[in-house]
Amino acid sequence: CSSEVVGIKSLKIVKKAGDANGSWMKDPTKGSAKIYLFSGTRNTTVLAYASLKTFTEPNSTKVIQLPFPWHGTGHVVYNGFVYYHNADTNNEILKVHLSNRTVADRVLLPGAGRMPAYSLNPHTLLDLAVDEMGLWSIHADPDFGGNLVITKLDHSSLAVEHTWDTNCNSRDAEAAFMVCGTLYVVYNSHYGGRSSIQCLFDIHDSIYTESIPVLFFPKRYTSHSALRFHPKDKQLYAWDDGYQTIY
Repeated sequence: CSSEVVGIKSLKIVKKAGDANGSWMKDPTKGSAKIYLFSGTRNTTVLAYASLKTFTEPNSTKVIQLPFPWHGTGHVVYNGFVYYHNADTNNEILKVHLSNRTVADRVLLPGAGRMPAYSLNPHTLLDLAVDEMGLWSIHADPDFGGNLVITKLDHSSLAVEHTWDTNCNSRDAEAAFMVCGTLYVVYNSHYGGRSSIQCLFDIHDSIYTESIPVLFFPKRYTSHSALRFHPKDKQLYAWDDGYQTIY
């Protein structure tokens, strides 16, 4: 895996739907075109669409009711399962089968859930991510100066494979994403401005992160409440104040 982000190119506003905060994504499983939308920061429903085309069409929504409420905007869909922070807990991640709505697995993530993962996105305590290497969790640790901690999870069993303390702080961060085992943290201002990637953490030490220039996003509306990387398409699915945007 050798992909590396060197710039954020043009943005495409696909739709405006739901609340100011939320997340949307395309299932990164090979051959899947399905789109999923989570509106707000706490709910038990997820909206599913057969493709990006049907996502933009009226009356094409399938409503999926989950067995436990989700919290924040850190959910991911992977291989027919949804992974999310159980809203009734500080640090439990659930794996739920989308077709029959049953809990396939669950894990309490050690040390997580005591502060927001990103100070500009206070509703999200646990942020999940999928890249070429699989499933990840991102959280901030108050005992570590508010720096971000990334955890590699086995997507089948939710077992913790490894944890890394990063040098990236959660202060003034709004979101993050993983590409090939590298964490990219996106920062902004409290007033909303031009988002930029200002901190990287590479688990392989193959990128010299100290010399990476600040990478700016195209000028846009306010701030991101979620960013989801699609490893095959090499695109970011962003939720920008109620606008569903692709970079």
